Amino acid sequence: MSSADLVQRVYQQFGVEPLREQSDLYVDLDEARGSTGDVSRLENTIRRSEGAFTCQVLAGHRGSGKSTELLRLKQRLETGENAFFVVYFAGGEDLDLNDVDFLDVLIVMVKQIAAQLKEQAGIDLKPGYFRDRWERVKDFLKLEVGFEKVELGLGMLKLAGVLKDSPDSREKIRSLLEPDTNNWLFAANDVIGQGVAQLAKQGKAGMVVIVDDLDKMVVREHAATHCTTDEYLFVNRAAQLTAFKCHVVYSMPLSLAHSHHEPTIRSTYGGHVPVLPMTRVAARPPNRKPYAPGVKKFRDVIDLRLNAAEAQESDVFVNAKVRDAIIALSGGQPKELMLLVRDAIITHGLPIDAKSLERTKLAGRREYARQLRVEHWPILEEVRRTGALARTRDNEPLFRELLDSRAILQYANDEEWYGLNPMVAALKPPKTQSSP
Repeated sequence: MSSADLVQRVYQQFGVEPLREQSDLYVDLDEARGSTGDVSRLENTIRRSEGAFTCQVLAGHRGSGKSTELLRLKQRLETGENAFFVVYFAGGEDLDLNDVDFLDVLIVMVKQIAAQLKEQAGIDLKPGYFRDRWERVKDFLKLEVGFEKVELGLGMLKLAGVLKDSPDSREKIRSLLEPDTNNWLFAANDVIGQGVAQLAKQGKAGMVVIVDDLDKMVVREHAATHCTTDEYLFVNRAAQLTAFKCHVVYSMPLSLAHSHHEPTIRSTYGGHVPVLPMTRVAARPPNRKPYAPGVKKFRDVIDLRLNAAEAQESDVFVNAKVRDAIIALSGGQPKELMLLVRDAIITHGLPIDAKSLERTKLAGRREYARQLRVEHWPILEEVRRTGALARTRDNEPLFRELLDSRAILQYANDEEWYGLNPMVAALKPPKTQSSP
């Protein structure tokens, strides 16, 4: 194998996309996360629902491994004696995560349900009540035909594309459809009912829709309501998000799960808000010594990928010290581990040495230094000292910003605690100038 071929193989194996068909690369991180089996809890809630439809959420940092765990949930629900048909989709492929509203989610959900039922189960959904709804938008979309000649999946594909790609058109379509929201929801449940009935004939226990990527939505002030965008979608529009006539699981921003809305979210979405924490690779502050079980798990993650790339550890890391330094720098973020390895490869090729790792550190520190504001530092310093934060209504918005940016990372070993992102831990508070 040539040197260039080796670099390419290793680089590809450390991809950041969630594991789909590569179950041989999966490492169970629950023990080092301190997790209580979030995937099992989501699965059991669905299987024990006794005919009632469930709506649940899974929160966690971006990059903590939620997508991989949700794909595990899909795999588990699709197997066994009472197997479900599971529609999984990454919302970022169809939604503008900078601007998400309920109707966008509904349209994309119906599009994905129609497409996946046709492709995987041979079921063609009829437009049903969407035929009337379509008349309201076909002129705007400049289509001459109705649903008699445009099948449901293609019609929703067209509408979803306009919603994602054109902010101006998005606002016009929302203004057109919003007064008719309940009828669009009724039409969605009509076609979902068709699908569930056809699936029952194929021996399926029901339908589950997993909407991933909503945890990555941009959290900012919502223009119309002045709450945050995640609050608007998951709290203000909760009655609609939970009204689909099938089982639904949404990924949700971690900052919302740690807000004063947590009791409302808990009562609305299944009585529990599972949070996928980071993998513990260091002790709780102020100790911060390496945590051997978590480090071992991340070594396993690396080893499986090296094996898949047909590479030796010595081909990729100058020594074990550099390998473990990358693990520590990840802060227990699986996706960050992948990114750090890739960045080091791009920076200096293979094997990764202390010099290329230092360049990666500097780039990460500069990125966070540009994001942080003076008012963030009291919170960061308290977390640095104690691994906790005395939260107030005044500091909650700042705390949520720091969680959302992953400047602060959440862990759940024995008890919930927080740690600074290693990129942030190396920074010092800015010096404030004294008044003359």
